[in-house]
Amino acid sequence: MPVYNVAPYIEESINSILQQSYTDFEFIIIDDGSTDGTLEKIYSFQDSRIKVIAHQTNMGLVASLNEGISISSGKYIARMDGDDYSLPRRLERQVSFMEVHPHVGVCGGQALYLGTNQITTKPFAHEDIKCWQLFHCTFVHPSVIIRKSVLETHGIRYLPYIHAEDYEIWNRLAEVTELVNLPDLLVHYRLHAGQVSTLHRIQQDQYAEAIRRNQLRRLGIEPTDEEYQIHMDFALYKIRVHDPVHYSQALAWAHKILEGNVRYQIYDHATLNMVLSKCFSVSDY
Repeated sequence: MPVYNVAPYIEESINSILQQSYTDFEFIIIDDGSTDGTLEKIYSFQDSRIKVIAHQTNMGLVASLNEGISISSGKYIARMDGDDYSLPRRLERQVSFMEVHPHVGVCGGQALYLGTNQITTKPFAHEDIKCWQLFHCTFVHPSVIIRKSVLETHGIRYLPYIHAEDYEIWNRLAEVTELVNLPDLLVHYRLHAGQVSTLHRIQQDQYAEAIRRNQLRRLGIEPTDEEYQIHMDFALYKIRVHDPVHYSQALAWAHKILEGNVRYQIYDHATLNMVLSKCFSVSDY
């Protein structure tokens, strides 16, 4: 759990981990130079499973995430954020799944956005996840558990795609292990003015664009600005099916992606075709 200035929420987040039905874990909390009393609240907890790392200055989320991976000693690494809440059986459910499915390296789940009735519908199966990654980040980051041996064997760490580092790492992990999302609701995800996606939206969008373009390059595609805008229309379900010009452009873009996949065979072709087709209609995803 890397944290920075989350004093209003940190106690609830910590308690949600300490009260898990699965109890055999180390709880690494990395305070990244908080100035709002977060660290003091962390130190108020007396539990032998907690290991606190306190940075004197803010080093950034990527550095904290990689530090946590390096010092962790468990078979699995479960992610958590200091402003979210894990449901009591979250770890039990994920560890049980990973033990039964040794070929799976990453397992996420669904999240309820606090203050709303909205629950995510992240894709479940590996091939669906890979294809949707062309458009979206397919995991709720604080819901994820990762098999540490996969990270160590392949030398994988988070890269400085600032505020989109999770979106980027799933693409690399998808090439070396199987990725899965459970249908289970595992975490409550807090929406507030101080979170990264609110404070740093422009920078996050810029890095997300770089990630999407990297994915398209693997298909041999360097999109023009107009093509990239069509790609984002797919991502946001904004294909105007009753506009003949726009619809024709969208069909041409879908065919270009499918043709690239025929050449380079990056994705399961039937799944990719299904995902592109879904983008032409309103979806719950």
